[in-house]
Amino acid sequence: MEYNHQLLGTLGVDDESSGRGKLSIQVGVDTLGMCTISFGSSYSIRIPEDDVDALRDILYDASRKLDFLRYERELEEGKAKLENVKQASA
Repeated sequence: MEYNHQLLGTLGVDDESSGRGKLSIQVGVDTLGMCTISFGSSYSIRIPEDDVDALRDILYDASRKLDFLRYERELEEGKAKLENVKQASA
């Protein structure tokens, strides 16, 4: 089988450390069973399928945790606004 690399997609993510707008992340796979993830033009990793799965799992866990934290923060903000309304009408 001939070597081939297929770019699956590119996305831009907010990267507060760069201060230059969105960081381009490219993800591709090749016929040797590896996934290449490139972060801008400065850094790439080439990892096997089981590590792609582990990365996906931990990113999913991070997403769920961030969602929970946002929900908690919004709930607290809502409670504070309600308390302010109660105090203003008293």
